[in-house]
Amino acid sequence: MPRNSTTTRGIVLIAAAGLALAACTPPLPPDVLAAQAEDQITCQTGNLDVNVPEDFLGSMDAVGASLAGVCPDQGITEFTDRPDAALQLVDHAPTAEEQSAFAADACPAGQVIVVPAFAYAVALAYDVIGLEGLVLTPQAIAGILDGSVTSWEDPIITDANPDYDLTLLPEISVLTRDTSQGAVEAMTAWLSVSDPAAWPGGASGTLPTGTPFATQLELMDELTLMEGTVSVIPAFTAVNAAIPVASVPVQDLVISPDDTQLLKVGAGATTITTDEAGNMFASPAIGGVPVEGNFDLASSKIVLAEGQPLIGWPILGMGHFMVCDDPADPLPLSTAQYALRLAGQGSLETFGVTPLPEPIRVQTFAPLKVTAVVQPSDG
Repeated sequence: MPRNSTTTRGIVLIAAAGLALAACTPPLPPDVLAAQAEDQITCQTGNLDVNVPEDFLGSMDAVGASLAGVCPDQGITEFTDRPDAALQLVDHAPTAEEQSAFAADACPAGQVIVVPAFAYAVALAYDVIGLEGLVLTPQAIAGILDGSVTSWEDPIITDANPDYDLTLLPEISVLTRDTSQGAVEAMTAWLSVSDPAAWPGGASGTLPTGTPFATQLELMDELTLMEGTVSVIPAFTAVNAAIPVASVPVQDLVISPDDTQLLKVGAGATTITTDEAGNMFASPAIGGVPVEGNFDLASSKIVLAEGQPLIGWPILGMGHFMVCDDPADPLPLSTAQYALRLAGQGSLETFGVTPLPEPIRVQTFAPLKVTAVVQPSDG
């Protein structure tokens, strides 16, 4: 299913990734490093097909809108069913098998590049009128998703919500997709770490129970029509449909995914790995506490209240780009480069997802072949 846009695409950045600093020059902070990567854009000409998951239709249109006044001869068409598209957005870290399929279908003559693209909050959405703001513990969510908790009156739910009347409600019914989903992978990863006894199955893109749907549109139609239904989906999808999402406890706090600052903090809880080719992979960001080196408070532009701990939303999936770097077609690489630029990340945030933390975003410059520059020595 295509989405047409007359937006623009494609850049080559002249950047400061991996600066070689003289011994007498102090290291630059991540936001300064990133700013040096934003200086020049070399526009390309042509239209690029991009494959995106159904939940993220419109995300690349949002990126394109910010380029409209910069590269007027570039365009993009979004698809959800184009495995041969030379730029693909996926809602999780692609597996080796997915990368091999991408190489065969979309990149037979080029190099496959994989980098994180953004984070996105994941939540348990529920259709129960008048119950906005429910708090669900990992044990409660695990029980709902494995089918052992089917009543809103179960003590595992009522004990955490003493101010709510949970009587006479429809039975809980889980809705899910019939294919693996990054949102479900993030949720199950969080459950398996938060309470391994309650969720012993580990991280998985599918659920053991629930009514499956072939498309996200069909699932959302059912979720909005049938009271008592629940589903694990990106939080912005629920917000756009006016469906409540559960808050969760993190340490001594109760956190909800409606605070963009807390989403940015939570995005730093990912673990970054690289392969032999330099490709980057970000795990689901779970736990809410940033991994050392993966978050910088100053460059995030977050202002915390006095005494507020650095704890964010604890369940975020990580979108990734699979890029075909083919010298004969510069559009896929230049488009990915722009999406990881500050302006591109800002456009993605407008769409509803969370920008990468600056220390992680700067690392994407190397696999995306952004040209490095050297900071002059002060000594």
